[in-house]
Amino acid sequence: MKVSVIIPTYHPQQHTLECLASVEQQTLDASLYEVIVVLNGEREPYETMLQEALPSNGRLFYSPVASACSSRNQGINEAQGEYICFIDDDDKISPTYLEELLKIAGKDTIAASNCLSLYNDGTTCGNVYSHEYGTHASQGTQPFYKPKKIFSIPWMKLIHRDVIGVRRFNESFPSGQDALLMFEVSDRMSKVRFTSPDAVYYWRQRDNSLHRIGYRKRFVKYSRLAWAYTRLFFRHPLRYNFYFYVTRLLASCHAIMVGK
Repeated sequence: MKVSVIIPTYHPQQHTLECLASVEQQTLDASLYEVIVVLNGEREPYETMLQEALPSNGRLFYSPVASACSSRNQGINEAQGEYICFIDDDDKISPTYLEELLKIAGKDTIAASNCLSLYNDGTTCGNVYSHEYGTHASQGTQPFYKPKKIFSIPWMKLIHRDVIGVRRFNESFPSGQDALLMFEVSDRMSKVRFTSPDAVYYWRQRDNSLHRIGYRKRFVKYSRLAWAYTRLFFRHPLRYNFYFYVTRLLASCHAIMVGK
């Protein structure tokens, strides 16, 4: 098994079915990847709906804890693939997504894709991640910390399971666990390489997005993240890249001031 696709879901709806359909329609041979869906929160009628929509190479698990990071952790624990791929349940991927990522991934190389924002009317547009892609994709294999913005999120990439190892999303954080885990595992990252523009992660934009929060909540969230980065870095200062650490602190300060 080469790739484990992990999809956490809470109260799955039509967008989740579209997500699963996009994963099932991959050009990568189905025998080379598995789909792990972790339903959290209320069980029915969602479990029945997911069982009917699950791809033939899929497995469904349940967690009563309504937490995306807890579900991702459970998915990692169940994964059998050499590489881990995270997808949010209302996002989608293009048909060549997994195939292109797998072609360029390595134990020391994170494979990353293009990313476009997806709206409910079907339209797409660029975003901060597609801008990062446009800036760095043509540069070939490069140090992972150069396209630093894409390492604030776990999706749009393929990560060797040895990079993650025994580390997991920190469930004591109500938000920000994505960026924290990406920093924590960066001590085992070396290089990054990008796919062609045809391999796309479609990031659905929601009106009630958790990214849009008030100043007080932003301050608490990103101050706590900055402290967590600092604790990790100074516990093992020779293992972590100093430049990447500083960019995480600056990103936290920026998010406090202007939002994210």
